[in-house]
Amino acid sequence: MPSSSPRFTCCVGLRAVSFFGFLLCLLAPRSTPAQTAVTIHQIMTSLPNSPLLGQNVTTSGIVVGVMTSATTGTNGGFYISLATYDSDVNTAEGIFVAASAVAACNTVTVGQVATVTGIVTNSVAPNLTAANTPGTYIAPTACSTSGTSSMTQTISVSGVLTTFGDALKYTGMAVSNTSFYAVQPTTGTLASGANAVTSTGQFWATLNTNSGTNNHLFRSAGIGGDEYRPTTAPAGVPTWSGNPQRVLIDTASFGGSPVDITVGQAVTCTNHNTSGLGATNGIGVVDYTLGYARILIFNTVTCTVSGSVPTSVSAAADTTHFKVGTLDVNTFLGSASVFQTALAKATLAVTNVFGSPDILALQEVGDQSTLQYLAAAANTVNGGSTNYVATVLGTDTINSGFLVNTNTLKSSSYTEVGRGVTYATSSGGTATLWEHPPLVLQGEFVRVGKNYPVTVLDVHMTPRENIDDATLGPDVRAHRAAQASAISTLVQQYQSAGANVIVAGNLNGYEYNDGYVDVTGIIDGAPAAATAVTLYQASNTTAPLHDFTTDVTANTRYNIIERGNAAALEHIFASATVTDSSTASASLASYVNTVTQPHFSTDYSAVSANDATTPAGLTPHDGFLVNFAIPPVPTTASITPSSLNFGDVVLGASKSLTATVTNTTTFTSTVNITNIAISGASATDFSQTSTCTSLSMGSTCTVTVTFKPTATGTRTATLTVTTDSTSNATLTVALSGNGLATTATLTPAAANFGNVVLGSTSAAQTFVWMNTSTVPLTVSSVTVTGDYSISATTCSGAVAAGTVCSVSVVFKPTVLKTRTGVLTVVSDSSANGTLTASLTGNGIADVQADVDALNFGNVDVGFSSAAQTVTITNYTTTAIALTGVSISGDYRETTTCGGTLSGGASCAVSIIFTPTTTGVRTGALVVTTNDTRYPVIIVALTGNGVDFSVRVTPTTGSTIAGYNYTDAKVTVTAIGGFSAPVTLTCTTKALGSACSLAPSGFTLSGTTVSAATITTTSKYTVIGYGALLFQSGRGRWMTLLGLLSATALCMARGRGRQAARLLLTLVFLGLAAGAMSGCSGKLPALNSPYTEPGTYDYVFTVTDGQLSHTATLSLTVTAK
Repeated sequence: MPSSSPRFTCCVGLRAVSFFGFLLCLLAPRSTPAQTAVTIHQIMTSLPNSPLLGQNVTTSGIVVGVMTSATTGTNGGFYISLATYDSDVNTAEGIFVAASAVAACNTVTVGQVATVTGIVTNSVAPNLTAANTPGTYIAPTACSTSGTSSMTQTISVSGVLTTFGDALKYTGMAVSNTSFYAVQPTTGTLASGANAVTSTGQFWATLNTNSGTNNHLFRSAGIGGDEYRPTTAPAGVPTWSGNPQRVLIDTASFGGSPVDITVGQAVTCTNHNTSGLGATNGIGVVDYTLGYARILIFNTVTCTVSGSVPTSVSAAADTTHFKVGTLDVNTFLGSASVFQTALAKATLAVTNVFGSPDILALQEVGDQSTLQYLAAAANTVNGGSTNYVATVLGTDTINSGFLVNTNTLKSSSYTEVGRGVTYATSSGGTATLWEHPPLVLQGEFVRVGKNYPVTVLDVHMTPRENIDDATLGPDVRAHRAAQASAISTLVQQYQSAGANVIVAGNLNGYEYNDGYVDVTGIIDGAPAAATAVTLYQASNTTAPLHDFTTDVTANTRYNIIERGNAAALEHIFASATVTDSSTASASLASYVNTVTQPHFSTDYSAVSANDATTPAGLTPHDGFLVNFAIPPVPTTASITPSSLNFGDVVLGASKSLTATVTNTTTFTSTVNITNIAISGASATDFSQTSTCTSLSMGSTCTVTVTFKPTATGTRTATLTVTTDSTSNATLTVALSGNGLATTATLTPAAANFGNVVLGSTSAAQTFVWMNTSTVPLTVSSVTVTGDYSISATTCSGAVAAGTVCSVSVVFKPTVLKTRTGVLTVVSDSSANGTLTASLTGNGIADVQADVDALNFGNVDVGFSSAAQTVTITNYTTTAIALTGVSISGDYRETTTCGGTLSGGASCAVSIIFTPTTTGVRTGALVVTTNDTRYPVIIVALTGNGVDFSVRVTPTTGSTIAGYNYTDAKVTVTAIGGFSAPVTLTCTTKALGSACSLAPSGFTLSGTTVSAATITTTSKYTVIGYGALLFQSGRGRWMTLLGLLSATALCMARGRGRQAARLLLTLVFLGLAAGAMSGCSGKLPALNSPYTEPGTYDYVFTVTDGQLSHTATLSLTVTAK
């Protein structure tokens, strides 16, 4: 309720029609609040904060439903509704009238028009979330009826089951929806002394089917939308929607026949009201008095269930693995008949659903005698294949206990832990930690050779009930955190002692962080961060556990359904690390074979508990089961040494070493050798032989490894011996050795045979091949290439260590100029099997030039290059006549060669290139002789004639004297591949004018544009008054102001204005002086040359030092 006073609220409720009337209402004498006659929708607006909350009101409506007391069958309150709904969708048209001692209120019937007086009240305390929004009702003090009536209007709740609390605005209104899909089965009650469970007719449902999850809605991590978020919760605490689409369907509270339904089934309801009284349409009314949405079904409505009962999920019997299960059986309390039915159902659960597990941790089982009955019944059903022994150490009405099949598990001890231990409550006090203390089983699974020890903790933690309550929640959270911490400490205590630990039981917590206390995270060693949970508790589990719930497929991961939300509360954890390698080579968790989430009871209606032929309905829980492979007996083996180093071994040689394999197991056992292999970078350099097959305890065998290097340098590999040892199945030995190389040399590495006349054979040159190794080498081939041949050799076949052989090579040129070749000697030397020597010789004619061609490069057209020389040599011993020397093209020659060239003598021809045009210019020098084999000597000549062009744009222009002309651009373009520095200059005969270029010098290789700037001098600037009359900018304005001042002076009249004239005169002189000094220091000196009006040529010259080209601009200058 807002802070407004009841009197203020009352006056508002009466809707005073004037401010004066409103004041009279507020100022009226205070007394016991009078009852206020209002309509239902005046009460049921702005919910849950009705403006009439707490006030005594009178209202009327048609009785549409009367609640039947669950204990007495009498009136438990009733709903009244307006016959016609108004258009305001935010106001409800119906209201609940609570049960009371007022006789007239307990006799109303459906269809009567009831007038009720009472206090407008909210059903639950404040400070609740939207999900637990209080319902608004009338606590009656008087009731009366006046005739009967009916109503036909309905509303659809489809649009309000999306947000918690939104259905408040439809309170008491008839619902038009007819079909619902169960997400939790119908609940039931077992009265004290009764022989059967009675249906409540209540089940959670949705308006739409959820076929993908068989109509299950799943809880998620964090605080739900229907849960209270504590003020102490960090911002990082996760949240989830809470599944606001859930609604509780109540088929019995209005006196109708209870509907029993199973998850996955649907129900369709039809109103058969033919009396014309009450609600003749719709199937029930929306109710919110319990803090959440429910639909109360009219007793005139028939509901039909359709759809199949879900298939139960069970585990198969298996004798090759060991199975551990957990189940909260929810007690066997009740009459003898109820007990026998429950016992029969529990026996079916143990033998059929759980497949007769080796260990079954039970919660809420009752006492020792109860569990003994169950053990005996299961043993009977199994025909002696199991020998279950029951153990319950607690003496409470409800206890935890174990069923253990002693055929497969040898139990050594049972211990109850933590009885009488207290924890620190949230208020600073202490309270008992455990309602049901954990029970610890220590035993050994039977296996050949050596049994496998396990330690199993049967845990039943305090429920989450009220964990989100503003008052009770802090202590519930503290209690659960303390229990989880105690289990974590206990787990690690056993693991540190080498135990293989299993935790099984009902943790009343999820596999994820619920946002309040991360119970499973604390136990398995991975708690949520302090920033992600309301109450953080560190874990003492340093060796983590694995929660097998996380291995279950998401859409089947549940063993309880709470208010329509499916979740997993029962868990099994196992050690995820090797706690003792003498018991197994891997962690207990790693031996998991199958994980089964049974579904046999949670999905079924509570009245299924009355059927002794099925386990369905035994308990609201489904339990959990994990099937483990029996770990192999931990045999061990070893191999020594761990590495073999073969040292230096010459390529082609070999060396052998051995390794020893031992069965090191300390009890009777056999280790089988299943494979021996060598792998690694140099595996082919190593080989092994062995007779190892199997080893009894303490026996050995030998593996011989041989190293025969195929390459030089370090060679490595790994010897791997594979066994069936459970502890160390793979044994390895590191192999290494060094391959030594064989070497040889060939000298010299190169030989030059000098000048040899064509057709002649040179003198032989000898090459020596040496075996520098310590073992014999074989030369397989000796070859030469080019104009060379082997004249003699001793290199063939085996060459002893440290000895040499020789190869003789001669040169016989077939063409002129340099001739090359290669001598190649191939052997089996590993380091340098192929050795080569380079061969060079020069084939010459009788007489020849020293070059075949000359290139003169770029030369300016019309200019001559530097001279280049060709030398003619007579390589014979007799004189040769030179019969002619000629040259062609843009070339000219001078020579020292006469008519005869003596044997062994040389003469020179000097050549100059003078291009006559641009581009490539070719020619040839031709020398003719009387030599009979090569009478003509030709030298090819090449050069490139280059030039450039220059032009100015535009070629004409105009300007005013005293101004710059900047429009001219000088373009210089290379011709014929010209590439050289050039210089640009500008000349003119105009007086008082100058020009400049930018750039004025550059290396020209393509086209370059230079900008010209031409200056001229005004006549008036030179004689000194241009500054006053014609200058621009500030000076021009100063001059104008001076003239204006002078005008004002002339216009002044009268003797009394002499002072004004004097002042204006001074201003005029000052302005004039300022105008004339505006460009001080910037003008030409008086009487300097100036540019007369006229047309002048400006000549732009470009030169590279030899070539020069010009372009002319004709510029017309006019007077300023």
